[in-house]
Amino acid sequence: MSDSFGEFSVTLVKKLTEPNSKLKKHINNDHKLQIAKSNGDIANLDLTPFISTPQPVTANTFFWGVSNVTGLFNAYDNARDALPFEKDVSGTYNNVCNYADQFLSALFSDAKSYLTNEQAAVIAEWVSDLDIYAAVKATESLLNSRADIALLMLAKQRDWIVHFDHMAIRCGSSSRKDAEHVVELLCKEHDYVSSQVEGEDYYQFPEGWNAYPLYKMLENGQVLRIFVDQSGAGHPEQIIQHWNYVYGYTAHHLAMRVTRVVNCQRVAVGLDELITALQNKGVNTMTPTGMYTEGLLQQVFTKPERNEAIPEEIMQSFQSIDAMQAKIGNGKLLELVSRKEVDVDLANQYFALYGLTYDASNPLHSVPIYHYFLPAQAAHVIKTSIETDN
Repeated sequence: MSDSFGEFSVTLVKKLTEPNSKLKKHINNDHKLQIAKSNGDIANLDLTPFISTPQPVTANTFFWGVSNVTGLFNAYDNARDALPFEKDVSGTYNNVCNYADQFLSALFSDAKSYLTNEQAAVIAEWVSDLDIYAAVKATESLLNSRADIALLMLAKQRDWIVHFDHMAIRCGSSSRKDAEHVVELLCKEHDYVSSQVEGEDYYQFPEGWNAYPLYKMLENGQVLRIFVDQSGAGHPEQIIQHWNYVYGYTAHHLAMRVTRVVNCQRVAVGLDELITALQNKGVNTMTPTGMYTEGLLQQVFTKPERNEAIPEEIMQSFQSIDAMQAKIGNGKLLELVSRKEVDVDLANQYFALYGLTYDASNPLHSVPIYHYFLPAQAAHVIKTSIETDN
């Protein structure tokens, strides 16, 4: 099976590196593209898909058919109880404060005052195509961001398809192997896998944090990506561990990607169009990145959802860490992602790798050319997530 995945990437590289393209074949690797940035640096992109056996769509049992706020909350509770989560793993909450539970409860309590039954139904329908883990975390995330809900409702107006692209779970510190414990949970209990592509199974950033990207293909054709990140042991001021202390294992961000169908071909909605559409709804964004990739991967955060309810005693505990009191309130972000799609012929070949049949009319059947993450862009968006003066 691995041979066919490699052959697919070689075919894709050949198709993309036409004589006039800015995309070039890697000198030493037929599976990779090279792209020159404006500063002369070279970005390398391995196009080999991750290997995974398609897994059941477990969230639909709980969320399908939900039509109101009460039904959404009940579906969340039942799904959360169906499989182990971080809190069910011994020791994972030893370094998480009690406020984290209050924060999560407040998301649902506050939602009762603003969430409409229509919005609840849209959320439930969207997460029903995921697995239990992603659906539970996405529900929490959606209730923590008006920007996410605005995008889902905007998509209904514009005949867009909103895809789950990825989600980042903030853990503690590598000194306790906090991310490693979550990775073990996700692989053992939720059937996620690491990529077989070297370098796409672990990232280490000079800013003092590291991350494990995990992947999953569902039987409905939905691809799930979970980015499990933590602070490095030697970096006590790195913010991810402090977010984990305050917010527990809720998602740092939920990344959404948007496509539309044009002449029976799925195409990406570009970042510029997404930014403008959301700005018209009162949702502003930070500094985008990835404009040099010929549309293969572009990313931007919306302005963070500010949390002003952190107890004073917790805020005081951050006094000694430079500017942490302002940054820790950035409780949640929506990441907008745009990934260029393959053509119909390659989409058929891609789904065949997993023993699935491609259906161009199926809104879940999206096949980006590039499935992974560019570390430089990941570092950029994390940096913008702690900006507080925009």
